[in-house]
Amino acid sequence: MKHITAEKSQKLLDILISNVQSYHVLLDSIEDEFTKQNILRSIILFSCSGIDAVVKQLILETLDSVIARDVGAQEQLKSFIVRQLKKDSDFNYKLLADLLTKNNIRESLITLLKNSLTFNSLQSPEQLFKVASFFNIKTADLINNDKREILSNAFAARNKIIHQMDVDLEKGTLDPITHTIDEVNGYYQVLVSLSQNFIDEVNQTLKKEITEDYTPIIVVNDGVLSIQDI
Repeated sequence: MKHITAEKSQKLLDILISNVQSYHVLLDSIEDEFTKQNILRSIILFSCSGIDAVVKQLILETLDSVIARDVGAQEQLKSFIVRQLKKDSDFNYKLLADLLTKNNIRESLITLLKNSLTFNSLQSPEQLFKVASFFNIKTADLINNDKREILSNAFAARNKIIHQMDVDLEKGTLDPITHTIDEVNGYYQVLVSLSQNFIDEVNQTLKKEITEDYTPIIVVNDGVLSIQDI
């Protein structure tokens, strides 16, 4: 049987690296500063959207297999189910009924989790680290503390490009923000490193044996909800 890996996620990361390298070739051939700034902005946007795509592919490609192998990921799934069933302090009977009528409850629960994690953009540190927690991956295993500010700055730069045309509205001059090659390379390197670390951590988990017949069941006893294994 073929060993499961995060193959498609790795291919996406390789595509990101290849595209950014082509941007650098273009940068070296251009002298016009206005055009260079737009290329640097393109690198920021492509790098941030790249990690979004890589992590979403990891969710779609491997999360169910990780949950089957990692007790911590199983506990995260249980907590997610409880939160969904008790959303807004009211018991969600509709969701419970929907789940109980599925042929494969475990698969339905994991699909619900996957949809929740991929619904929004993953272009912020908080969103990325939240997703990592469902793989039972610690933030420290993805990025060093001294690089976290660079990660935050990368997404902040991305947001100003997307939402403000890269203009610092607080200054009131409407002049575009100027980026340096070293600054943008710093963003790119941190984003690629985090993506690769995420893939590597997932691949390590996928080497583990599947835990014995893990299937969560939903138990409601005297109004108290719990998630158990069978």
